[in-house]
Formats: sequence, C-alpha cells, structure tokens
Amino acid sequence: MVQARMFTPSAQVAAVTERLNLTPHAYNIFYASDPRVEDKNTFNTSCQSTERTAAILGCYWKRDIHLFDVQNKELDGTLEVTAAHEMLHAAYERLNWIERERVDNLVEEEFQRNRGNAALKQIMQYYAESEPGAESNELHSIIGTTVSDISPELESYYAQYFSDRAAIVALNTKYNAVFGELNKQADELEAKIESEGPAIQAELASYEADRQQLELDIQTFNARAQSGGFTSQSAFNVARNALTARLSSMNARQQAVNSRVAAYNDLIAQLNALAIRVDQLNASINGASATSGL
Repeated sequence: MVQARMFTPSAQVAAVTERLNLTPHAYNIFYASDPRVEDKNTFNTSCQSTERTAAILGCYWKRDIHLFDVQNKELDGTLEVTAAHEMLHAAYERLNWIERERVDNLVEEEFQRNRGNAALKQIMQYYAESEPGAESNELHSIIGTTVSDISPELESYYAQYFSDRAAIVALNTKYNAVFGELNKQADELEAKIESEGPAIQAELASYEADRQQLELDIQTFNARAQSGGFTSQSAFNVARNALTARLSSMNARQQAVNSRVAAYNDLIAQLNALAIRVDQLNASINGASATSGL
C-alpha cells in the first residue's frame, strides 16, 4: 500500500508494531491507517466517532487509528491490544462483500459459542445500544484480540494478520487480570465488612448493657457497705471479690471490642485504598468519555 510505504512511525508506534508481530499484510493495513499514540487532549479531539474500544483506549476514525497513550506500567499490553483491535477495524473495512459476509458468519458463530463469556456479552450489549448495526465489525475486532479458543476456520482467517494471535490475547488477559484481582480483593473485603459490622454492633450493645449493669451493681454495693448492709466481713469480701472479677472481665471485653473495632476500621481503610487505586488505574486508561466499563 502506498500509504503504508509513505508513513513514518513514531518510536512508540514502531515498538507497538514489533510487539504485535503483525504479518506483512496487517503491517501494511496498520501503517496505511496512520496510527498515532496521543495524549488525552489530542486523543479526545481526534476520536469524534461514537466508536470506543474496550477500556476507552482507541478509535478508528476516518480511516485513521488513534491510540491513547497509556503510561501506567501495571497495565502493560493495553496499548498493543488496542492497536490490534483498531487494526482489525481497518482490515474489516477493506474486506470485499463476499469475504465480509463469510467473516460475519464466522464471528457470529463464535459469539454464540461464547454466550457464557460475561465480559464479551456485556461489551456487545454496549455496542448493540450505542452502535446498532456495527456488531459484526466490533465482534471481528473483539474476538480477534480477546478470545483464545476459536474455530479453526476463524483462527486461519486471523492468521493473515497475526503471526502469534495467542500472544495478543495473553496481553489482554494480563492487563485485565490487574482489575480482576483488585475486584476480587474488594469483594472479599466487602464481604468481611458486611459480616463483621452487625456482629460488632451486637457485641457493643451487649458490652454496654453489661457495663451499665455493673455500674449499678457497684453503686448498690457501695451504698450497702456504707449503710452497714453486710452482716460480716466475709460477706463483704465475697461481694467485693465478685464485683472485682466482673470489672476485670469487663476491662478484658473492652480491650477485645476495641481491637475488633480497630480491625474493622482497618478493613474499611483497605477497601478505601483499593477504591483509590482502581480510580487511579481507570484514570490512566480513560482516554475519552463513554459508557462506564467498556
């Protein structure tokens, strides 16, 4: 392609291309699409179409590929997966109508086989609502970059673009696993908090009732001692020792409750810290505004 031969990639685009291990055919399609890695302001200006890829990282607009510059090292692979996704949009646009019909059938069959894939189902629901009529185009890019086990015929089709498609899928899995692990940790913390909260409240209520009763019993003991209500020193000592033991027990309970409350507050602090980290990760891949999570 003339456009590909005339295109001079930036160092970042060249590195992305090398890592994707594109075939010569895909290499030409990619470079003919004038791929650019852009900061947020430039990216938002460039991507005027409604099409937004997973994680809002790129767009194929007016036959050009725009990629959001993800600099968070925890999310290694996002740029490459997005580049592959957008390159497949450019490839899809270049299919003749006979081949496009064949490919549409293949990706639709693959989608039906992956009905149990919740993430894929959610993404396609988004596109069905935001871009009705573009589902096959999106499936073509999404399946090619995110689904590992596909039909041999479809795998053979994608082989004209990728020398190692499995490596691209692995990159997608890798960076999504960062969010998956954080979500798992958050779910575990929320479950502990939801379980521990009512238990602590019940323990505090029980402790407070017993503490108030002990105070009343101490007041009664003191009043009885002052009024000569004990018939012997032995009776006095027995009553005092009983109260002393109860007071010691209450002090131990107070320390235990305080420790439990501190641990509960620590769980909340951990959950809040996770939320901040997720927000930071989302901010680092939020190239453009769109429906959340896609």
